[in-house]
Amino acid sequence: MFRTFLIAVISLLIFGRCAQQVTPTGGKKDSIPPGLLESNPVNKTLNFKGKVVELFFDEYVIVDNINQKLVITPEADNPYSYKLNGQSVRLTFKNEFKDSTTYTLNFGDAIKDFAEKNPAKNLKVVFSTGATLDSGRVYGTLKDIRTSKPIFDALVGLYNISDTLDIAKQKPYYFSRTDSSGNFSIENVQTRNYRLIAVDDKNRNMLYNAKDERVGFLNNEISAGADSVSYLLDMFLSDNTPLKVQRTLPRVNNYAIVFNKSVERVAVNFVNKDSLPYLLENPTTLKFFNVEPHPDSTIVKLTVTDSLGASAEFDQKIAFQAQRGKERQRDPFSISTEPESNKPLTTDFRYKFVFNKPVKKLGADNIVLITDSLTHEPLSTFPQTWNATHNELVITAKSFAKDSVKWDLPKGSIISVEGDTLPKTLFKHPHLNEENYGQVQGRLVNADPAVKYIVELIDEQFKVIATQFSNTYTFRYIPQGKYQLRATQDLNGNGRWDTGEAKAGLQPEPIFFMPDKFLLKANFELNDINIILPKNQ
Repeated sequence: MFRTFLIAVISLLIFGRCAQQVTPTGGKKDSIPPGLLESNPVNKTLNFKGKVVELFFDEYVIVDNINQKLVITPEADNPYSYKLNGQSVRLTFKNEFKDSTTYTLNFGDAIKDFAEKNPAKNLKVVFSTGATLDSGRVYGTLKDIRTSKPIFDALVGLYNISDTLDIAKQKPYYFSRTDSSGNFSIENVQTRNYRLIAVDDKNRNMLYNAKDERVGFLNNEISAGADSVSYLLDMFLSDNTPLKVQRTLPRVNNYAIVFNKSVERVAVNFVNKDSLPYLLENPTTLKFFNVEPHPDSTIVKLTVTDSLGASAEFDQKIAFQAQRGKERQRDPFSISTEPESNKPLTTDFRYKFVFNKPVKKLGADNIVLITDSLTHEPLSTFPQTWNATHNELVITAKSFAKDSVKWDLPKGSIISVEGDTLPKTLFKHPHLNEENYGQVQGRLVNADPAVKYIVELIDEQFKVIATQFSNTYTFRYIPQGKYQLRATQDLNGNGRWDTGEAKAGLQPEPIFFMPDKFLLKANFELNDINIILPKNQ
């Protein structure tokens, strides 16, 4: 009997220890975030002199990336370590906090419950190392100037006023981050004047990287009072890094110069009275072509201008690789068109041929526009314009075709500077049926008569569908879809939007949106689709 009892007890112990413990299934999912029971110091404590901050919760919690998510303002430059102990989190700082200063510890979503990972909401501790709490507040909204969309998780900073302020090297004194609606609020700040500046801060180092981070700022100082106004900052990309040659790519057939950023235009001056064909292959790459005869090396002076209008000059030696073997391997000669093949054409149309190499010879009498079986019009009968590097040809033409239009390019009709040609190529476009398209008409209300404007029709992905340079506008032959209008003040009259530059205190050219999108249907005309500009813009 005793032996049987003993075996049963041992079996229970063995299987009890081996059984896996699991969370009970079923029941309602816990969606309640952890609640803060108390903190040490207590919120809004005065004369705090300690180096430890501890939080106590009503359930077990975890810590998630607290070094990234905990925001301490003003910038303390005070390293800390943390310890998680079940239902509490303890922060131990290396140094005491600066005297007579109000500090805010905003934890964001760094602390979550153990079971369902629900983040604690609005978790913040405020204390002062002096006898009073600072009561200043600065709040507002950030949006992208080109899309008018709110910007999430951008750094908004209050900077001490200085003639030598450099946001690429100096962190803000107070700061906050925007929510999903682009809103920010910086609270418990000293009541005085600051510079208000926002940056994307993608790498979260609290410094401005002009290469790939947007920036927004106010030119004037702001007052951080208890009754502050709401500020709206337009964010824009402004790569003001100096232009330089990043690398060169010498080959047998060509020599490429790659710049560190996009350039708008390049002027080339051949020093030795030599000459080589060249083109701007893409916004960052200038390519020279090796054609015979030429010396072993060619010296050129380059004047390069970026999108901000800043120019730089370079002396560059062009030296091709030596040829090995009998045949030189050339890059294939290619062509593209604007509009693309199969896109409809109106009766009066503008057409562009784009080549990947400069063109040496064009047989304009052999290239024909075919509108029907009997009508073949040579390219030579239409007005033509080449660009400076002879790789883009613009044609204005008219066609009365009923169904489609074709460009027929026979083999050998176009010869590049490298002596190669295109195979026989045919570009076909349907004739545009007006019943399948709509029209939008409107005007700029409150437009300044002394200022030029650029009005753009954009789709839901902010792609520009059509552009007009007038206070009144009519967009014809627009496909059915949802659209929006935006107007740019072209302050310098150069026909494009110009960005700003934070270091120079230069704001971008203002952009105004028609706030609501509209649906354009086929064979419909929408009138009085107006953009109402603010008065005294």
